Amino acid sequence: MDRAVNEHDTEAIHAAFDRDGSRPERSRSTNRYALYAVIAITLAGMATVVYGTFANVTDEPIDAPTQRIAAQACASAYNDLKRLSPLTPNATLNDRAILTEHENAIFTTLANRVATTHPTDHDGSIALTAWIGDWRSLIQRRANYAKDLRAIGNKAEPDFPKDTSGAPVTNRMNQFSRTHNLIGCATHNLQAEIVDGLRAYPNDPTQVP
Repeated sequence: MDRAVNEHDTEAIHAAFDRDGSRPERSRSTNRYALYAVIAITLAGMATVVYGTFANVTDEPIDAPTQRIAAQACASAYNDLKRLSPLTPNATLNDRAILTEHENAIFTTLANRVATTHPTDHDGSIALTAWIGDWRSLIQRRANYAKDLRAIGNKAEPDFPKDTSGAPVTNRMNQFSRTHNLIGCATHNLQAEIVDGLRAYPNDPTQVP
């Protein structure tokens, strides 16, 4: 009996405790709503990051099949490039020229594979064609450098193509790669701008630098 009374008294005390404002039920509800709001904001932020990373945030989109072929072409190029014998400290001018030419053959295969695609979006198709054109221009300048190595030796200097503003075309090439989720195609990941030194390929070329 005493126990029943005590339990009744305890419930009464808790009820009074709630009523006097020391532990209002409304505060507990408000806290729950605030927690729900924080969770919702966090999830929304995560979704934004994921979308910004993987979506084609561009006015020149390429369709999924085209993007997949381009990504595969770049992944194959990366693997083929890493299999080439690297330069040694005793490399001759001809060794340097030969490596550049072998790399150019890989880059040419990359460009040719991507050129077989047919993007469904008109603007995307134009942008992709321009990107392939920039790759071909870069390949040609690399070939010129290899030829100069054999002709004039250490006086040879790489002369990579630039746009009308004087900026390297690799800037816009890499911008295209970023906005179309083709990070593996970025020239720095494929070391396409390196012709006179050791190549340093990243462990994972698909990661955003």
